[in-house]
Amino acid sequence: MNVQIRSVLEKNGCVNGPPPHRPESGPATYPLRRVPTQDRASIQVERILDAACLEVTERGYDSASTSTIARRAGIAVGSVYRYFPDKRALMQAVERRNQLRYGEAVRIRLASVDTWQQAVDMTFETFREMHRTDPGFRAVVMSGLGDPQLESRPGEFDDAHAEEFAELLSARFGAPDSAEFRRAVTLVITMGEAVAHLAERLDGEAEADIVRAGLDALHTVLAPYFSS
Repeated sequence: MNVQIRSVLEKNGCVNGPPPHRPESGPATYPLRRVPTQDRASIQVERILDAACLEVTERGYDSASTSTIARRAGIAVGSVYRYFPDKRALMQAVERRNQLRYGEAVRIRLASVDTWQQAVDMTFETFREMHRTDPGFRAVVMSGLGDPQLESRPGEFDDAHAEEFAELLSARFGAPDSAEFRRAVTLVITMGEAVAHLAERLDGEAEADIVRAGLDALHTVLAPYFSS
């Protein structure tokens, strides 16, 4: 595992256990009933999300309940309901936190790349790596909830990643800052996720073949926007 990305994953609890309780990690950006205004409350929200991830990954989404999540977090069940009306709302907040962590990891990795192709490959591999190692990503997959049930609007997460990635490709590698290019990047983000999920179902040479073919396809979509 890349040393830089491992440091981010360890800091966020994605390698050796649940994330440390960091008020700065973003409770104010999660979809909550009540936004915490003090560090202690923010810490409690993070603890609830950590417990929800572990409950869903260990027991399954259907078996997990707000009461078992509260018990694992070491708080009263009323404290869970103060911020989250149900399990779906909990998973929405987990997914929002996942996206923030993914964005941070990508930004760190992209600082070391030299070509736009490496940037595409690095972003793709970061997505795969976090799905393999981060309890939050695994919990969302195991919940069976799709993007339409987790996003506040259709395409929320893909659009945000595409905008940030398009800006980076334009600034660092000379791609045109145009609506057409941004649509191409959005297509690449969507295709990359599909390729990553397909690769997860395969083993060995078949997995490697799909990854190579997928990355070639992503490069083909973006190549017209860069000078040779």
